[in-house]
Amino acid sequence: MSKNSTQFGFVIAITLAMLTPSCSSLTWTGTHDGIRYSIHRDKRTHAIVKGKDGSLMYDSPELVVNCEMGKLVINGQNCGSISDGDLVEVTELGTVLVNRQRRGDKLTGNAEMQERIKQAKTIMQTHTDTELIYHSNNG
Repeated sequence: MSKNSTQFGFVIAITLAMLTPSCSSLTWTGTHDGIRYSIHRDKRTHAIVKGKDGSLMYDSPELVVNCEMGKLVINGQNCGSISDGDLVEVTELGTVLVNRQRRGDKLTGNAEMQERIKQAKTIMQTHTDTELIYHSNNG
């Protein structure tokens, strides 16, 4: 094997390693308004919104975590207070921990979430096929 082919193979290996997503890329960690966060993001769809007022919201199809003005709300249900220096974690399983103590998960506020889903389905079903075609063609 020549020196050039060995170097080329080495360059390819490094490039592939850099392009391969790592497990840590699914976890967002940071501090916002004095509160530390470690959020394992939903692979499907999610949003992490940091407000200028210090609020932070994690939103995915099954789990909504809102930290605002010292209050932790999970799927619409009040789950206690948080303060400067606390660690809020959203685990891969969708469990929410504050300083390693469980505060909630995907089923917290389940009745409210089910109502939200039901309302969304109702709204979706109120459009006729003709209306949907018109909106898709005309914006």
